[in-house]
Amino acid sequence: MNLSVDFNKYCVVIPAFNAGKTISELILKVQNLIPELSIIVIDDGSTDNTALIVSEFGSVRLYSHKVNRGKGAAVKTGIRIAQKNGFQYAIFIDADLQHDPGSILEFIKTREQYRCEMILGCRNIFGTKMPFHRVLSNTITSFVISIRTGKVIHDSQCGYRLIALENLNPFLFTNDGFQFESEFLIKMVYAGKSYQEVSIPTIYNTSGSSINNVMDTIRFIKIFFLSYFWF
Repeated sequence: MNLSVDFNKYCVVIPAFNAGKTISELILKVQNLIPELSIIVIDDGSTDNTALIVSEFGSVRLYSHKVNRGKGAAVKTGIRIAQKNGFQYAIFIDADLQHDPGSILEFIKTREQYRCEMILGCRNIFGTKMPFHRVLSNTITSFVISIRTGKVIHDSQCGYRLIALENLNPFLFTNDGFQFESEFLIKMVYAGKSYQEVSIPTIYNTSGSSINNVMDTIRFIKIFFLSYFWF
């Protein structure tokens, strides 16, 4: 990276649920990429050895939910913890290795260049191993959110994001599940937050996936209609 960056103002937040098979590899990749970058893991009530593995990394901050509360709840906890520790920006990355840690540099570079408040990961999901129903669902969801916000958002369901933490109140977001991604985008865009998109590799595997396409589609429809009462 040609830019001179103060990495102390950035942290990586990893929401994790039963990620014992992947969390160690992910942490090591982040540490090898940028050794001075702080890592926060939010263990969302895992029943496997996720917390034990993370605790073996002395430099990694670990915070645990007593019970599984959902992806959105883990992200909100991550926001609060990052703010309390004085970080200005948090990069959220999934624990299942479906996000390439190497893209963290591009997120930071884009933030430093454009000074925007959100950097959104954007996958090219067409022609990949992602099942057709997932491609269709993500395409429709992104299209609907783009219509709702009046802004073009190519990958609304990608959780790989950089977020500016200043004046961000996590209690404004009510959803604790995967629909948090949609609620977050709609509310942030309506609040006038600036954003850029960063192309990231598409990595897809089914191991450990807790997404229920039918139920999550129903919940998204609910979020969409509720959004008309938010503003």
